[in-house]
Amino acid sequence: MSFVLLFSALGLIAQESKFNKKVVVDQLPVPNEKKQLFYLQRDPDENTVIYQLNMTDSVIDPDEPINVYWIRYAEGGVRKDLNFIQRTMAYGISHKPLGNGSYELRLTAYKSRPLRLSYCDKSKKYVVYASIDNREAILDRIFVRIDGGSQFNPDIAYFELKGRDTATFAPVTERIKPD
Repeated sequence: MSFVLLFSALGLIAQESKFNKKVVVDQLPVPNEKKQLFYLQRDPDENTVIYQLNMTDSVIDPDEPINVYWIRYAEGGVRKDLNFIQRTMAYGISHKPLGNGSYELRLTAYKSRPLRLSYCDKSKKYVVYASIDNREAILDRIFVRIDGGSQFNPDIAYFELKGRDTATFAPVTERIKPD
């Protein structure tokens, strides 16, 4: 059910209605924003959702530990806030404090897979941890492949999580097909 909600919401807020258009994943821009934790990309264009650490005076904002916004590469790289539907149905993120400056995170449209924001001693910065291919990993990117359908009912071929194994920093990827 969570997969269906995620992908329905992703389709609902896509900027283009041409769901048959596919991006070439290896040719998508790789954002490098200040305090970037991870990013999300999907068909039909290169527009990217950034998940950024929100700190004030070197302390995580407990009310809003993550800033989420667009980089609209298809519109010249402008930055835009998520609109209400995007924030509440698809790309928004909720948080719950775990103590020690760590937070449990849940993507609004995919609440069944928890993420964890914590300080990483190896990399000396805050990162988002996720289970990727049954391994603890630092999440770098989420990609969603849309294979046709309509704005309100896109056909999702898969979504892919990409990150680095926490023990070795080796790349790790998991491709998940919706049921």
